[in-house]
Amino acid sequence: MTTKPLKVLFFSHDSKLGDAIVNTAFVAGLKQHDPHCEIHATVAGVTATFWAQDERISKTWTVQKPGWRDTVRLGRAFRREHYDYIVTWQRMRKEKNRLMLWLAKPGAVIDLHAFNQGVITHKIEACGEALAQMNRRGAAELAYDVKLEARCEQIDALLAPAGEVFVVNLFAADAERNIGHAQAVGIVRGLQAMAPAAVVCLVCTDVTEVQAQSVQAACAPSAQVVNCDGNLARLFRLCERADMVISPDTALVHIASAFDTPVIGIYQDNGVKAVQWGPRSKAHGIVLSSNPLTLEGFAVGRVLELAAGLRVGTRAHPTAIEHS
Repeated sequence: MTTKPLKVLFFSHDSKLGDAIVNTAFVAGLKQHDPHCEIHATVAGVTATFWAQDERISKTWTVQKPGWRDTVRLGRAFRREHYDYIVTWQRMRKEKNRLMLWLAKPGAVIDLHAFNQGVITHKIEACGEALAQMNRRGAAELAYDVKLEARCEQIDALLAPAGEVFVVNLFAADAERNIGHAQAVGIVRGLQAMAPAAVVCLVCTDVTEVQAQSVQAACAPSAQVVNCDGNLARLFRLCERADMVISPDTALVHIASAFDTPVIGIYQDNGVKAVQWGPRSKAHGIVLSSNPLTLEGFAVGRVLELAAGLRVGTRAHPTAIEHS
């Protein structure tokens, strides 16, 4: 008698690339336990592009601010799929989402509400808890497992194969997590003094390119502005090629971690963000601001001190380095 393969839907329609990268640990863990399971994902924005390139995902469902009619349609479509589990990651608060789940009628809903009320841990542990609640948590340590192919001729043409590359990201989705101009110039000039032959790449989007160019103008000639707006391959290849990534709490921390690229994350000092969303690379550093809400007051000197230590450590004998 043939057993029906497990069928799982998980939510990834918050349009947050960082969350999606973390959740690759869930997908990898599930496939390790049930190689023939069928995995679906709800997607929106950049997560639609990301998950569409992962062969482990059998089907994606676009969910982007649905109206009531769309909600009913989706819920009924989900019911026809006969999911064994729907993983929402958190308890649904909006009436439309609750209706969608009610219509879907999965075997079980994994919302992690009780887990999220407990001790603050890295978000990768939520992947482990979801697997545990499905009785599919293995003994192996969870890790990011990105399947997006990082190929980009433009990046390879920009950067010499053997040259040292620092990637610096100054911008986040929220303005309070952006790195200011003066601090950005301080970081770039410090890296240039540390490694005069290195290329420093300033990552930006269409919206932030002018600000990145302003920093570049103050730090010529080795600073390069790299616009990765709408181009995941360019962004992923840049993080894979980098010798070090420096970024506030954004997806770049997790992209770098997925490639085990040394990374320094800059976080608000609130006891939560650096714990939940910290780097996962073997060699990494953490710098905290002097403010629980913004990056105000973080020490540029501390960033450069960690960068020097990581640079020496990873060239000699890779090791985990974490400071706050």
